[in-house]
Amino acid sequence: MKRSLKRYLAAPALLLALVAGHAGAQDYPDRRLSIVVPFSPGGSTDIVARLLANALTGELGQPVIVENKAGASGNIAGDYVARSKPDGYTLFMGTSTSIANIALFSKLPFDIEKDFVPVSQIVHTPLVLITNLDFPAATVRELIDYARANPGRVNYGSGGAGTSQHLAGVMFEHLAQVKMTHVPYKGAAPAVTDLMGGSIQVMFAPLIDALSFIRAGKVKALGLTTTRRAPQVPDVAPIADLLPGFEVATWNGVFAPADTPPERIGILSQAIVKAVALPETRRQIEEQGSAAVGSTPAQFRAFLDDEVVLWRRLVEMSGARAD
Repeated sequence: MKRSLKRYLAAPALLLALVAGHAGAQDYPDRRLSIVVPFSPGGSTDIVARLLANALTGELGQPVIVENKAGASGNIAGDYVARSKPDGYTLFMGTSTSIANIALFSKLPFDIEKDFVPVSQIVHTPLVLITNLDFPAATVRELIDYARANPGRVNYGSGGAGTSQHLAGVMFEHLAQVKMTHVPYKGAAPAVTDLMGGSIQVMFAPLIDALSFIRAGKVKALGLTTTRRAPQVPDVAPIADLLPGFEVATWNGVFAPADTPPERIGILSQAIVKAVALPETRRQIEEQGSAAVGSTPAQFRAFLDDEVVLWRRLVEMSGARAD
């Protein structure tokens, strides 16, 4: 009798818990969300975040804003979001740098593999191998031949040690069996400026940063770092056509703090996939030199597993350290 009474009393409590959980999912979101960007306004990651925030506002029915928290190679923003309440209202716009940092730093204030849950990859952005107009090589083959004949005399710029631009150069040196000299800058923009001015000869630049200069005829584009051609520069062939196995790219993706309720992750992911698929959003992303993705959490996690292996290997090959 007592056991039956306990079951009788427990049933409504269980029902109320289930109803409350369902209601919580149905009520989410009921206020403003923020996407925290780990870099300053105006850069490629910031642009992508703002395009996404605008489209997500319509999909979720709540304002989505962008917060910029630059510094420490993106670690300030990552730590801020990792410590935020895991309720689905504060999100992190991660990048390939977020993964490279695992190997670049001996100690990080957070663990992106444990303190975050992947929500959706937003874009995939190839790098493009560019040279200044005076550089004698006009093809990847000619660059390799020139670099072999002039070991260490070809200077290639990047946005900093351990960035995707630097590590693409490391991979290129390894596969092409050449020796070049790395010149790090504080960002991709000043590196591109110096390349056009002749201070450096070569750079693996994000297509989003180099596209306008390529179209204006201010730099030469020799090859892409992805295995497929990009519609923005259809005449530029993949470097992998000449160097099999050469593939490296940057990307942006949304993460939420660990322990964010799975049902909210699902709502976010579905909304992001729809937002990225909107014709206007996709058009604007492609205009920036990127490819729109929009993936499920499982797809994004599988992608990240491969990225951790790739970036760790490249950092080890480069010998770069950030601390």
